[in-house]
Amino acid sequence: MINIFFLLILFSSLLGRIKFPGLNIGIHYLLLPAFSFGIISLSLKDTRETIKKNKIILISLGILYLWMWFSSLTSQFSSTAITYSIKYTSYFILFFAFLVLTFQKLKTSSLTFYYRCILYLLQIIGVFGFLEALVPDHWIFELLKFPSFYPQIGSIMQNPNQFGVIMGIGLCLSLILSKQNKISQIELYISEFIFLISLALSASRNAWLIFIFGLMILLIYKIIDLKKIIFIISLWFLCIVTIPVSTYRIGLGDSKIFPLINLFSTNSSEIVLPSPVGTALSRFALWQAAIIETIKRPLTGIGIGVFAEHIGTKVFGPKGFHAHNIFLNVLVEQGIPGLLIFANFLVIIASKVKHVNPVAIAPIMMFLASQMPDLFVEDYTFTTIEFYFLAAAVNSRKDFVIQ
Repeated sequence: MINIFFLLILFSSLLGRIKFPGLNIGIHYLLLPAFSFGIISLSLKDTRETIKKNKIILISLGILYLWMWFSSLTSQFSSTAITYSIKYTSYFILFFAFLVLTFQKLKTSSLTFYYRCILYLLQIIGVFGFLEALVPDHWIFELLKFPSFYPQIGSIMQNPNQFGVIMGIGLCLSLILSKQNKISQIELYISEFIFLISLALSASRNAWLIFIFGLMILLIYKIIDLKKIIFIISLWFLCIVTIPVSTYRIGLGDSKIFPLINLFSTNSSEIVLPSPVGTALSRFALWQAAIIETIKRPLTGIGIGVFAEHIGTKVFGPKGFHAHNIFLNVLVEQGIPGLLIFANFLVIIASKVKHVNPVAIAPIMMFLASQMPDLFVEDYTFTTIEFYFLAAAVNSRKDFVIQ
C-alpha cells in the first residue's frame, strides 16, 4: 500500500493545472499532503525512528518553516505571502513522508522500485514532449500544461527549462542505475533515446549546461568513462543540429545546412526565440530588483511568493517572474535570517550524507546547480522528485552501492 501512495504522489504532482470544482485551488495542493500522510500513517514505527534519527534535520526544517510564516505575516503583501506559505506547507509534509519512506530499514529492492518509478515517470514526461513537438495543440496540454513556450518544448511541465533539466537528470539517473545493474541495457537505450531528444527539444541552455555538469559528476564517480561521454555528447549534438528550435538556440538558425531535418523536408519553419543577450539581461534586471528589495527589508524579507506576484511584474509586466536564483530568492523573500536558516539546513543535510551514493547525490547536485540561474519551486513535479532524492541522500544505505 505504501508503494501505491508513492505512485499516487508522483501522479498528483503532474496535476498542477487541474482545479477542484467550484474552487480556485489546484487539486495537487491537497492530494500531495493527503498521500504523504498515507505513507506516514502506514509507517508509524519507522516514523518514530525517523524522527529520532533525523531530529536535527527536522528541527532545522521546523525553524525554516516558522521563519517562512513569520516573514509572510509581517509582509506588506501578507495576503499573497500567506497564500504561498499555505501552498508550500505541502512540501514540508512531502519531505517528511519521503524521509520515512527512505528510512534505513527499507530493503534495497524497495529503494530500486522507487528509483525505477521516477525513471519511468521521467520517460513518460519525455514522451509527452515528443507529442507536444508533433501536436502542440493536443487536448492533453490544455488540461495539464502551463502556458506554452512552443516551439520550445516543455512537455507537461511548467517551463522548457524545468523540462530540459529533468530530462538531463533522467539520463544521468538511467546511467547510474544501469551501472548498478538496477535496469537492463534495453531500458538504458530507451532512456538515452527519449532523454537526449527531449533535452534537445527543450532548447534550454540552462538544461544543457546542467546535463554536461551531470556527466562530469558521473565521470568523477566512475559511472561512465570519457569514451562514453564523447559518445553521448556526439549523439546529443546530432539531435541539436537536427531539430530546428535547438539549432536556432545555438546560433545556427541562418545556416544553409542546419537543421539537418530540412534535408528531408521542404517545409522549413521560422523559429523566433528571445536572444541570448536579452535573456541574460533579463536575469540581471531581476537580480537587481531582488537586491533593491532586500536592502529595503533585510531582516524579514518581502514574504513568500511576493517577488513573483508583485516585484517581478515591475520588471516585465506579467506575473510569475521570480528572482531566478534560489539563494537570492530566499534572501529577498525571507531576509538575511531566512537565508542563513536555509543555508544551515543545506549544511545539515550535507553532513548527514554518510554514504555517498551517486544515485542520490548526482541528481541533487544537478537540481541545486540548475537553480543558480533560475528557480523551479513552483513546479511541483520537479520539486517532488527533488525532495525524494534529498530524503534518499539523508537515508543513504551501505547496501545500495555500485555493484
